[in-house]
Amino acid sequence: MTAPDEGVPLQDPVALAREARRLLEAAGLSAEMAEDVAAVLLEADLLGHRTHGLSMLPNYLERLERGAMAKAGEVEVTVDAGATFAWRAHRLAGAWVMRRAVRQVLARVAEHPVVTATIADCSHIGALQVYLRSMTDAGLFVTLATTDPGIASVAPFGGADPVLTSNPVAYGIPTLDDPILVDASTSVVSNGAIAGYAARGERTPGAWLVDGQGGPSDDPAVLSADPPGTIALLGGQEFGYKGFGFSLMVEALSLGMSGHGRSTGAPRGGQGVFLQAIDPAGFAGRDAFLRETTALSRRCRESRPREGGPPVRLPGQRALANRDRNLAEGLPYPAATLAAIRDWASRLRVEMGEIRKSLA
Repeated sequence: MTAPDEGVPLQDPVALAREARRLLEAAGLSAEMAEDVAAVLLEADLLGHRTHGLSMLPNYLERLERGAMAKAGEVEVTVDAGATFAWRAHRLAGAWVMRRAVRQVLARVAEHPVVTATIADCSHIGALQVYLRSMTDAGLFVTLATTDPGIASVAPFGGADPVLTSNPVAYGIPTLDDPILVDASTSVVSNGAIAGYAARGERTPGAWLVDGQGGPSDDPAVLSADPPGTIALLGGQEFGYKGFGFSLMVEALSLGMSGHGRSTGAPRGGQGVFLQAIDPAGFAGRDAFLRETTALSRRCRESRPREGGPPVRLPGQRALANRDRNLAEGLPYPAATLAAIRDWASRLRVEMGEIRKSLA
C-alpha cells in the first residue's frame, strides 16, 4: 500500500514559517502576532497534526480579511489573583494569546504550585499538543481544554440534535524520559478531520458520524443534511456516554470557567480556553512525581505487545518522532495545500520565496 505522503515533494520548515509570517503580516497582523501564529501552525505540522497545521493558513487569512479574527488590540485582564487569572481576548490571534498565557503560567508557578488561567473569546488556538512541551520541560503537569461555543456538531449521548462540538482536551505529563503528551477530542474525530473527508469526497473508515435520525453513518454529507447529522462521541453508539461525560467537563472548564459559553449566543470563531499547570514540588515533590511517572511510562512501553502488533506507544511518542524526522527531512504538503497558500500570496501581493527542501 502506498503511504499517503509518498512522492509528495518535501518543503523546508524554516522557509515555510518565514513565508507564513510574511503572509500574515501582509494580512494585517503585527510582526509579533504573525511570528506566533506561523510558529504554532508549523509546530502542529511537525508533530503530525496536519488538520491544524499550515493547511489552516488560508482559513486564518480569510478570517483576518472579513474581520472574524482581530488584527490588533490588547488582551483584557478581567481577573488577576496571582494563582489565577482570567483574560478576554476579543478575537485576537489565538496562538499569540496562548503563548502569552503560557509565559504567565511559567512566571507565576515559582510562587504558586497551581496556576490556573481562563481565556474568553479567543480566536482559534490550533493543536493543543503544541503548547504542552514548554511546560512539561519545566516539570509541570498541564491540563489544557478548549472549545468554540459557536459550533454545534456533536449530539449528546442518546440524542440526535447537535449541541456540543469536538471539545478537545490535552494533558502534559513530565517524566525523566520524553513527556507524555495527551491530545484528544471527546468526539470520535475532530471537525477538521471530517471536513477533510468531505473535501476529498470520501467516507470515513468507520461509523464516525450520526445521521439526523440518530443512526450510525460513515458519510460526511449527513452533517449538512436536513435534519443535520453530527459527529459521534468518543465511544461510539455503545460507549458514547463516556465521551459525553468528558465533553461536558471540557465545556464546564473552558466555557463555564471563562464565562464565554453557549448561553450567551456567541458567534462562531471565538474559543473559551482553560489552562492549568501543577508543580509537583508543591505536593509530594518533583522527585517523587517523576519517579512514579517514569516508572509508569517505562512499564507501559515494556508491556508485551499483542500478537502480531507493534510495541506499546505512549501518547505523544509518535508526535515527537514525527517532529524529529520532519525537521531533518522536510515536510510533505499536498499540492492543493500549497496552491491555496500561493493563491493567498497572489491576493495579498506577496511574492513567495523558495520553500522546497534542498536535497543537498
